[in-house]
Amino acid sequence: MPRSSSTTSAPEELYALAIGTARSVIVVGTAKNAGKTTTFNALRAVAKRRGTAIGVTSIGRDGEPADALDAEPKPRVRLAPGTIVALPAGLIPRSPGLAILATGEPSALGTTVFARVVLPTTCEIAGPPTARAMRATIDTLRALCSGPVLVDGAIDRVAPLAGGDDAVIVATGGASGATVARVAAVAADTVARLTLPGRDPRHERERVVRISGALDARDAEALLADAAGATVVVDDPTRIAVRGALFAKLRATVDLRCERPLRVVACTTSPVGRDASLAPRALVDAVARATGLPTFDVVADLRSESGAA
Repeated sequence: MPRSSSTTSAPEELYALAIGTARSVIVVGTAKNAGKTTTFNALRAVAKRRGTAIGVTSIGRDGEPADALDAEPKPRVRLAPGTIVALPAGLIPRSPGLAILATGEPSALGTTVFARVVLPTTCEIAGPPTARAMRATIDTLRALCSGPVLVDGAIDRVAPLAGGDDAVIVATGGASGATVARVAAVAADTVARLTLPGRDPRHERERVVRISGALDARDAEALLADAAGATVVVDDPTRIAVRGALFAKLRATVDLRCERPLRVVACTTSPVGRDASLAPRALVDAVARATGLPTFDVVADLRSESGAA
């Protein structure tokens, strides 16, 4: 696979883009096995090469040897010395590789523990279950380390970062569709939901409809029938529970906004799916065109061509 013409690698460029304006970066995936943890690990590898001490944690659970549902192998999380990690007490590895610094929020796997990695350590990582506790965990990691905080995330649980200065990277790929066009369409739909604009009282329509909780298909149909042209406000982008054509129709009919927006800065692609392997270059550029975002393949060392995003 030929590399991009730039002398800076795709992971290096993605890292610089993500941390250029953010102290914490969360990577989320459009589907299971979309390359989320591969992107997360690529960012950590850049930090290691730069000698930057970072903080890491996960929304959910990551780094296990095999998936709990289908037994497929999963990317491991091997932490370099100097890293500050947040993980539950129940996942602390039986090794001398971690030095405990502090404790935090409770979780199903035990109290969240903050530790400095003193020896190279492979472990599973996980974060607390609530948005408030996850926000507190990220803030503690920020206080404990001088470098950025990297979070292996999940789209439906990214609410802790809404309204902040954190950066979001969307990982997509062959796991989301059997064709380049389908993967690009899924990525575009995901990015459109996650980049819902913030509420601006200066430019609101005459009628404002405030949705508490999730905006689901029933709400969407009701708004289409009764609130055309109105400004519709949800708490944050993760509250949008409609997808595809219904979401597109809703956006075209109402002024859809949120109280606490997210900041999505880039996409990454993984061309390998369960049933097919897509063309890496075509996939990178198609996702960039569909989302309007810089797009990278951190394994093939590709980034979207100038003008594709």
